[in-house]
Amino acid sequence: MNLQKTIRLSKIYTREEEFSEDLADNLEALKVGKFEDAETEARVGTKKADIVASGEDGTIVVENQFGKADWDHWGRLEAYARLKEADVAVLVAENFEELMIVTCNLRNEDSKTDWYLIQVLANSHQELSFHYVARPAIDIQTEQSNIEFSEFWTPIREGDGLFSGKLVPVGKDYISKTIRGIRMWLWLTRHECNIRLWFQGKDRFERRDKVMELFPESDYPYEYKDATRALIVIFRVLEKGLEDKEDWDEIQEELVTMGTDIYNKISESGL
Repeated sequence: MNLQKTIRLSKIYTREEEFSEDLADNLEALKVGKFEDAETEARVGTKKADIVASGEDGTIVVENQFGKADWDHWGRLEAYARLKEADVAVLVAENFEELMIVTCNLRNEDSKTDWYLIQVLANSHQELSFHYVARPAIDIQTEQSNIEFSEFWTPIREGDGLFSGKLVPVGKDYISKTIRGIRMWLWLTRHECNIRLWFQGKDRFERRDKVMELFPESDYPYEYKDATRALIVIFRVLEKGLEDKEDWDEIQEELVTMGTDIYNKISESGL
């Protein structure tokens, strides 16, 4: 593909919304994880994000624009990523200023979210290519094999089950997955493991109550916990955790079994 002669995105798309729709259908081109069920103009609070999707690697939020990335779009991305508790946040544009690149790199140093600036180039044949401008340092470290991964989570992530995915760095106590806008966590502490569901948004009370009708407490012991912007349901799994290494096989099996059961019930419910 000849990219020596580039053209502006505005020569291909009449509106940025058209580019969003095309990108939503081809998220794999960004090479930032496995995501599906992409929604464009997705409602986030009182605003709309260009793209929100979920998949094996959690939740992704994408903002895109023609020309040079501006701070308004960066601010929107930060707000949307925070509200959606995104695992990956991406700003796609044709150019970026140096200060924004530095800012993105700094965000990656102190955030659980993976932040990307990705340049999109179009050639005269209207073919697009995507190039990292800023990305999480963990990606580079992983390639160099300089990062340590959690011994506990590795068998789950390397398997072919529902919770397989990228390896988990040492010190991270959970893995997550999104189902119908609900964040689901497999959670591990030193002496306990549990499954957590997070409900966000203005209708979170109603949504939580409807979902929990699927799980009679006699079969699924749970408790409620409220956060500032979320409602949390905690399903107790075992009173065993990270320090009970001799029981890791049992803990892993119970977490995956119950997590898969809860996920499937919500998925099949149509709620």
